[in-house]
Amino acid sequence: MRTGRSELREMGAFATAEVNLDGSGAATASTGSGFMDHMLNSMAKLGSIDIRASAGGNSLYRYSLLGSVIGASLDQALGERSGIRRYGFAAIPMDDALAEVALDLGGRAYLVMRGSFHGERIGDLNTFEIKSVLKGITDRGRLTLHVRFEGENDHHIAESMFKALGLAIRNAVEPGSPGVLSTKGVI
Repeated sequence: MRTGRSELREMGAFATAEVNLDGSGAATASTGSGFMDHMLNSMAKLGSIDIRASAGGNSLYRYSLLGSVIGASLDQALGERSGIRRYGFAAIPMDDALAEVALDLGGRAYLVMRGSFHGERIGDLNTFEIKSVLKGITDRGRLTLHVRFEGENDHHIAESMFKALGLAIRNAVEPGSPGVLSTKGVI
């Protein structure tokens, strides 16, 4: 079973996560934001990934730590990244919104986000925290992540992003060629 677990405490905040890449899409999230919990549930469901995550404390650092522990757990679950497709892509429409996610599990952290939210908050979450979570996943998960999004309803935009991320991860971790998919032979 491909699983990983991580825990971080910094600047008065804490976060823990466990990721099972061979899961059924079950999520248990307690992040201090009902909306972020909903996003992690959406990501897990579409990706058939089991995620257990919790975060609390200082809200200025909570969500970057949350992304970091999810990314570190993903990195640990991937191991040497051998025998996987490595690349994943998904486009998810949700009413007025469309999000497209392309990723490479090739060991280099890079985040590109194209699009903008209309408001400063979605429910109980500041919209800038979404980028904090994705940046943490990218950096600690050692993956390249491109996210393009548009729409009118911020809730739909964010939900389509997390669903697309889950599905793109699922595509990338599916069995592929034997060994590491790299001309260098290592990731």
